Amino acid sequence: MDGWDFVGHPVTDESAKEAIEQLKRQNDILTGIAAGNAGAEFVDAIFDGLLDGQNTSEVFWNWWPLSTGNGATKYQRLERFAKMLAKYTKGKTYTVRFYGDDVSSDYTGTPLDDLADGREAAPLLTDTSPETADWSEEDPFTWYIRANALSLEDGTMNVLALEGEAEFDLSGETAPVYCFALALTMKEWEDGTYIYNSWRTFSGGGYEPMAGDVAPDKSRRWLTWHPAFHGGKNSKGGMTSGAGLPPMPWTSANDAITLARKITAYDALWTDCDQQYVLAQWRLRHWTLSNSGKLEGCTSYNYQYTPAVAETGVKRVLATKAQGANFLVGSAVCMGERGENTSTDRNLSYNHDIFNWAKISSITNVTVNDTEYVALNLELDAPIDTTTTMLVSTMPWESGTTEVVPGHSDGCRGNLTNGKYPYRVAGIEMQIGAYVEQLDPLWKASLVDDDHWHYDVFSCKSGEKQVGSISSDYAQTGSFDLNDKATWSWHYIRKLGKLGAEAMMYEKFNGSGSTYVRAAFYSPGSAGVYAPWRGGNLDDGANCGLPCANGNNGPGTANWNGVPRHADDKIALKRA
Repeated sequence: MDGWDFVGHPVTDESAKEAIEQLKRQNDILTGIAAGNAGAEFVDAIFDGLLDGQNTSEVFWNWWPLSTGNGATKYQRLERFAKMLAKYTKGKTYTVRFYGDDVSSDYTGTPLDDLADGREAAPLLTDTSPETADWSEEDPFTWYIRANALSLEDGTMNVLALEGEAEFDLSGETAPVYCFALALTMKEWEDGTYIYNSWRTFSGGGYEPMAGDVAPDKSRRWLTWHPAFHGGKNSKGGMTSGAGLPPMPWTSANDAITLARKITAYDALWTDCDQQYVLAQWRLRHWTLSNSGKLEGCTSYNYQYTPAVAETGVKRVLATKAQGANFLVGSAVCMGERGENTSTDRNLSYNHDIFNWAKISSITNVTVNDTEYVALNLELDAPIDTTTTMLVSTMPWESGTTEVVPGHSDGCRGNLTNGKYPYRVAGIEMQIGAYVEQLDPLWKASLVDDDHWHYDVFSCKSGEKQVGSISSDYAQTGSFDLNDKATWSWHYIRKLGKLGAEAMMYEKFNGSGSTYVRAAFYSPGSAGVYAPWRGGNLDDGANCGLPCANGNNGPGTANWNGVPRHADDKIALKRA
């Protein structure tokens, strides 16, 4: 038998040579462990040599049990693996080129450099997608792992358990769930025709860490981390990040920061650094300026009806067949007794005083008095009485609906573009049907020359010191202007500032819902201090998307369509 014919499969000289080299490296590891001299550098160097750009998870889980020496914390071990990924990809550059806004309104991009190696944009999957090859799951530039972790005073994390370990808690009860990944460096430039977003794993040559990946001592971070889910309450009433939790509507950013700090004293709320990270990952993986048009999120799921039949002692609401066809199992509703009132505003107490949020567990057909209806069966603690003067309204989704998406691919539970479902990018669930509330940055809005709105942007130097006012812990990091003085008005965005900056900036407006970045900014009702509300809600349609922001809510605003979530870290990692 030919010595290269093994396991019944003939191989080439090249592949056989690689297999022999891998076996040799594995034997070196085992020999080192047996001799008691397999230190961190030795183990990391050996496993770094096993990476091939498509086996990151396999290498990680073989390396992880051997990385425990010298009392290293799980955070330190994750940081070491990030450095291994950076070293393996040191010579690679991933670039996406977009048209400049003066050249074309087209939002699609073109992959360049090592990203232009014949691959397609990463696939977008649903709960019914067949098994699909997805380079983004294993590529070191886009690989991530989820973990329960707690913020520490020094700006790092106490990583308790990784997904794949028995102790990992997806619900976030033990500790919030974050997505950990290699922190990339970015270079952003224009040449008069195109705009370029480019990524590497090392600094230099114009490549710098994103602002959220700069440590308190101004050093570059090797790890980046962001909460996997919007905020939900744990059993002790603190705000966490976990799957299967109701959202937190009617919780202002001012109130939410207190709830976040029940987890640790060093927690902060979602920042522009978090938002820009998701948008950067979207562009890297999917090669369009924003998600709208490809993966909508919950942006068109606004339904409100009166019950079709009054009932006593039930955990359901009856709707007509036509009405019932609009509701989705797993989504949520609120209900109130509005009587003779006519407003359908969910914020009014009479529109949510029966219950303010309940999940639809199932939808069934029922017959009452020879008429067929649709029953929205609800997860309620106790039965209720329904009347035909009540109002039932759709609400933002619970966390974790994207868990049905295969593997670590991006996508959503159902149709990608019908505007009904939250979605996931880089492990981070977004646009659940409510804005994400922030305290970093804060905006100071003023009317200039009775002509247009001007926003001064103030970023917090320390996430631990996020508050609902522009204190001495906030520094001005930029400004932008809207194109008119209209109040409570949408302005479609034409061009964004750099993604690596401390805050998301708006350079030009007069776009549209189907051109440029395909998202909009909402102007204020009056001058004052405002907190960004990001993404959009379930009835904002084409205005929504990762670049979208509502600029008319103060830090103390509590509304049905705004929810909080954790930030990347207790310290807002600013360059300034």
